[in-house]
Amino acid sequence: MFLALDSHEQEIANAAADFLGNEYPLQRLHPQPRDAHDLAPFCELGWLGLAAPEEAGGSDLSQVEEMLFFLEHGRVAGPMDVYAQVLGVAVAAADGALCASLVAGEASVALVVEQREGAVRIVGNAAAQYAVEVTPSHAALYAFDGSGCDEVLCLDRSVAMSIGAPGCLQEVLRLEGDSVWRKAQIDLCAMMVGVAESALAMIVAYAKERETFGRAIGAYQAVRHPCSDMAVRNEAARSQLFYAATALREGHADAAMQVDAAALLAQRAAIMNVDTNIQLHGGIGVTDEHDAHLLLKRANLLSRLAGSAKRLRATLLDVASSGDCDPT
Repeated sequence: MFLALDSHEQEIANAAADFLGNEYPLQRLHPQPRDAHDLAPFCELGWLGLAAPEEAGGSDLSQVEEMLFFLEHGRVAGPMDVYAQVLGVAVAAADGALCASLVAGEASVALVVEQREGAVRIVGNAAAQYAVEVTPSHAALYAFDGSGCDEVLCLDRSVAMSIGAPGCLQEVLRLEGDSVWRKAQIDLCAMMVGVAESALAMIVAYAKERETFGRAIGAYQAVRHPCSDMAVRNEAARSQLFYAATALREGHADAAMQVDAAALLAQRAAIMNVDTNIQLHGGIGVTDEHDAHLLLKRANLLSRLAGSAKRLRATLLDVASSGDCDPT
């Protein structure tokens, strides 16, 4: 298993960084915070079908390449509709015509984040034709009628959220097992690591410019040490993310455990780093005009989609106590 990127993978990472940095910079969310639901730019460059079969218009690449895209996507708090669309493509992979339609953006997909008795919570475009639900036990693609859904506010104002009745979903495809769930976890982890790294880059740039008592604040230990802690968290989360994505691609027996470990570390890095970024910026960090609060809100949204840290720890402890993991 090689964890360093080869030249092909590095090209994908660079291309994703250039595309997202130019077309979807974090500053786009000022003053209008809501992202448009237009997937056309992503479709044109094939970002929605990185791991989709070639016969469906995809690139037939692996989870590693898709992870590299979502790492850059998280760095700029990219549109969450892209994440839902990619999961929809994964569920529809067995249906060539439907999969091709989703890869081409001819039909859009929203994300089902919660189903309770009498209500369904949807993240994404309420006008989408489909909705995807991914759980540890199954993944399902539904025909979606959002006409009767009521829009509700999301903590991350760039993300649309609505609540509707269960009748708005009609099952089209269903896959048993956790294969799509693990894919969803890796993509979420990548976005959280991207957020964590973006938060570090933001405060480092600010620490070089902001001065107190005639010195840049980065010269003080009270700023340098928290930045160092952020860097350590990033390195741990990024390394585990790369290992988990590679283990998943190569079908390792402990891939599920590695993905859970990646989720726990990515969640910790994202939440703690965006908080430190706010603290070191001071009062300016929570103003509506600044980018720091955008990362804070996105980190909290992604963290909730990834599942509770308590559940992840319990799962990892169960695996460790059972002796089913390879300590090497």
